[in-house]
Amino acid sequence: MTTTLTRVVRFGTRGEDALEIQQLLNQGPSAMPPLVTDGIFGTKSASRTREFQQTSHLVVDGIVGPNTWAELLAKLGDILGIPPVKTPNKDAIRKLVIWEASRLIGKVDFTQMIDGRPKGIDLIQTMFKDAANVSLTDANFRNPTTKAWSSQPYVSGKKKSWCGIFCIYCLRQAGLKSIRWDITIGAPRGPIALNTWSTQFVQNIKLADVGTVATQQHHFLIEKVDPNNAYTPSLHTIDGNLIAGRIQRRIGYHKVGKDNFNYYSLK
Repeated sequence: MTTTLTRVVRFGTRGEDALEIQQLLNQGPSAMPPLVTDGIFGTKSASRTREFQQTSHLVVDGIVGPNTWAELLAKLGDILGIPPVKTPNKDAIRKLVIWEASRLIGKVDFTQMIDGRPKGIDLIQTMFKDAANVSLTDANFRNPTTKAWSSQPYVSGKKKSWCGIFCIYCLRQAGLKSIRWDITIGAPRGPIALNTWSTQFVQNIKLADVGTVATQQHHFLIEKVDPNNAYTPSLHTIDGNLIAGRIQRRIGYHKVGKDNFNYYSLK
């Protein structure tokens, strides 16, 4: 089997990847019973993964992304005769970022209620905690005066947009854990940088760069640059925090040269 660090294994994953992780985890020390190596990544596999992540000083989420893959293979892969792997290149990571964003489309809609709570409220809480280290409860999503639900939570009495947090959450889910969202200034921190104008400004836009339009105070992930106009092309994007908190694809809504557009790129 050819091992790559761009695979993501989470609760519900079935197949060779899940089987390989179970085999790896069974080789290491654990306070839990050995896993059944059936290739089904269920509750017990996720629990063993969290145990391994905790002892390895990784983010404890029960999801096997690039960092957990690398640590598993570095510590336990030689026991099973699995060759070491190379750190994934940025192109592979960019594709994984967009995959992570794509799977969240349709997951949030505050006009829909599930058991008396807005659809996707748990996801937004998870994104805030993971990307910005901000813990939220359902009470944060209630207007302090009217008590109506709000898709933008209230933090320290102020409504907080989460379009940028959505972008950084997707980057982190793809394994870029050193990038985080600074909620105080409303910008990302870590190995990611805002670009300055140059003759290659448009040409340098890459998949999964984080676009920003200052006049709207909005951030989004760039999926594609429309090649029809070399200087002010339209963008294909995935945006979070839209109406009712929806996460959606947008084609042509954002444009280079419009709304004081700029973008962040991985360093």
